[in-house]
Amino acid sequence: MLERRKASSTILLLTLILFISFLALTCAPYNHGQLLNISRVNVEGIMAFPAFSMLNLRSQNEASTLLNQSTRMSIYSFVENNPGLHFRALSKALNLPFGVLQYHLGLLVSKGLLSTYQDGRYKRYFKSKSFSEAAMKVISLLRNGTSGKIVAVLFAKPQTKHKDLAARLSISSQALSWQMRRLEKMGVVSKSLDGLSVKYSLTEPVCSTISQYAPIIESLDKSD
Repeated sequence: MLERRKASSTILLLTLILFISFLALTCAPYNHGQLLNISRVNVEGIMAFPAFSMLNLRSQNEASTLLNQSTRMSIYSFVENNPGLHFRALSKALNLPFGVLQYHLGLLVSKGLLSTYQDGRYKRYFKSKSFSEAAMKVISLLRNGTSGKIVAVLFAKPQTKHKDLAARLSISSQALSWQMRRLEKMGVVSKSLDGLSVKYSLTEPVCSTISQYAPIIESLDKSD
């Protein structure tokens, strides 16, 4: 008896589903025109909605609150004026213990006020939304001792011969070869042959980036 009731219930449910499906199909043409008349979503209007405005305002308020703290403001201002410094260089320049600096940098990065760029084993810091990825790469290179000097020399004098570049930097030919292989692999320099001599130049993207950020780059201390 119980099994018959279950079977009857199943048949009734299937019949109801089929009936509803039939109604949906037959009514679709009459509703189609109404569906086309539904207004499109205005994204700009939504963004102007009070809830979204409040979110944006809250984000701005959080940033202002973060920079109300004197140590944090000092770190932020120093990075803004000295882009591309790594952690130890910041600690030395600001005379801050590692723990204190790490805490405040973490907050500034997590809230989007500062950005980082990984330069080998160094993490370098920049003001957010102020530099392209290419610019952070070039500035990081310019702050990286010998690499920075190579980039600066080649920007001032393209097509520099290997031996002249080694003499200018006061390093051995072997040491320069190692540096140039690394910079070639990074897409920073290109080389050409002039008889038996090798000449180096910066790649076009690197030259363009240096020109674009010239005022900032010229003010950099080329090593940190």
